[in-house]
Amino acid sequence: MRLLHTADWHIGKIVNEMSMLEDQEYFLDQLIEKLKTVEVDALIMAGDLYDRAMPSKGAVALANKVLTRIVQEVKVPVLVIAGNHDSNERVEYGADLLATSQLYIEGTVKEVTRKATIKGVNFYLLPFADYAYIRELLQDETIKSLEDAARVQIEMIKKEMDPAEINVLIAHGYVINLSNDTSETTESERPLSIGTAEYVSVELFEDFDYVALGHLHKAQKVKHDRIRYSGSILKYSKSEAVHKKQVSLVTLEKNHVAIEPIYIEPKRDMRVIKGLFDTIMGQQSDDYVFFELLDENFVMDAMNQLRRRYPNAMGLEYAAKKERAESISAIHQAQLEKLSVQDIFADFYAYYKEKELTVERKDIIDTMLHQMERGE
Repeated sequence: MRLLHTADWHIGKIVNEMSMLEDQEYFLDQLIEKLKTVEVDALIMAGDLYDRAMPSKGAVALANKVLTRIVQEVKVPVLVIAGNHDSNERVEYGADLLATSQLYIEGTVKEVTRKATIKGVNFYLLPFADYAYIRELLQDETIKSLEDAARVQIEMIKKEMDPAEINVLIAHGYVINLSNDTSETTESERPLSIGTAEYVSVELFEDFDYVALGHLHKAQKVKHDRIRYSGSILKYSKSEAVHKKQVSLVTLEKNHVAIEPIYIEPKRDMRVIKGLFDTIMGQQSDDYVFFELLDENFVMDAMNQLRRRYPNAMGLEYAAKKERAESISAIHQAQLEKLSVQDIFADFYAYYKEKELTVERKDIIDTMLHQMERGE
């Protein structure tokens, strides 16, 4: 079987007050044309179809157009799950009816994980949900984190899964190799949880023939080639400017996986340009650009001037000043590390109270610190 693994379309995304809808439509149209030339048995969209829970009319219209064209025009089955940016119920609207056209959309977590079988391959659709919701749904008080939730859900899948068949899991989350984490995150990925661990161990997914993941925006594997992120379709933050975006063409057999990246040229690139203001003004581009000026002094009305040459300018900072501030901060940190806790507290007290600690109060602090060290 040949799969096209995609994720994190984020349709309707706005980056630095600029809508990416036109760029997304261009990319997805090119993707459809590519599908016409490549033999693919199914397309996966592993979460974050939209960028927000209540997408704009334009975003919904684009998603509807693209998914309809893939299923009806190219005649490739599509499997979609909700990610942490999506509204689970809205994404799932009409899912039962759409499944009759081989458009499988799973928005909400179910007690029994939905399975779709295409050409003898089993696809398990596991949309993102907060662990508290899953705990309530499954009535399982042992679920206290996203990893607990994933463990319970996968154990339930494995009870009815035939290991002799080809089994694919589609999921959305932050999966890491705890023994050697090399995963790369970016600025545009929304945290999955607050006040608790958001990570899920890759060890939970070992029994699947392929795991199509969404959430991290850089294409990367997690421990094995068969457990991987396809990455987002476009660059959505300054930290992603260095990425080379791709979708993954997966050739899948029992006990064998081959990955081929497919690159699609975007309508506009997202880049970082570093240099002196006058030099940069001697060039021009329609790309999305973040500027890092090397000028020592501030340039009057720099951004508005740059936009005359770069209409899609997204941000500006003075690199020399930032580097100097970071250097000073590093020096201060190094100085702090040489101080004792008593000295740091004394400096803190003097700063806020505008007077020095008395000898008696220093003795009290020393006594408290010694008791803490002894665990009293």
